[in-house]
Amino acid sequence: MTTIPGSPRRSRVPLLRVATITWVLLISTGVVVNHVALSNLATAAGGSAQSTQVAALEARLAELGQQLEAQRQQPATLTTTQFETERQAIEQRASRIEQALGERLTVDSLAPLHSRIEQLEARLAKAAQVVPAPIRTRKNQAFRPKAAVPPFKVVGLEMRGGERFLSIQPAGGASSPLTGVLRPGESEAGWRLETIEDRTAVFQNNGQVLRVVAP
Repeated sequence: MTTIPGSPRRSRVPLLRVATITWVLLISTGVVVNHVALSNLATAAGGSAQSTQVAALEARLAELGQQLEAQRQQPATLTTTQFETERQAIEQRASRIEQALGERLTVDSLAPLHSRIEQLEARLAKAAQVVPAPIRTRKNQAFRPKAAVPPFKVVGLEMRGGERFLSIQPAGGASSPLTGVLRPGESEAGWRLETIEDRTAVFQNNGQVLRVVAP
């Protein structure tokens, strides 16, 4: 059997090259896989942070809506000073929200939220415009009771035995046959006939004096 000198060394060199190339490929593949995984993780983290910030913004807007509803249900009306305070608070909150979000949210994604804030401001402005004028109470008004009216009417004068009498009828019964007579000193339904002056009968009722001219 003939042995070829130097053949073992030549066979070892290709094996080392193959092993080296395989090792480099494995390392490169691992680096690429790790890079892709890290990119996906960064993207997911950024989306999660953005969702968290949007949720916080929605919570702020919901709080503003609750404050507006509470203000509407209060019996006291919104004054101009209160409206300015609420408006400045809303503007400050909106500025802080925009500053906190920074470059993570686009203008298009903030547009609906800006619209909701503007609607709340418009409702607050409308509430401030309908503040009613203060009610002025009337003080020291003299109470004037309505003058009492006798429940009868004078229909004429009569002479009986040289004495003058006053003929009366129930009020509202012009054609009523019920006719009564009064002479000075007599009363009818709380009305006392004090005297008859010419054709004028003078009545008195609880301090009220009434003069009636007989027809």
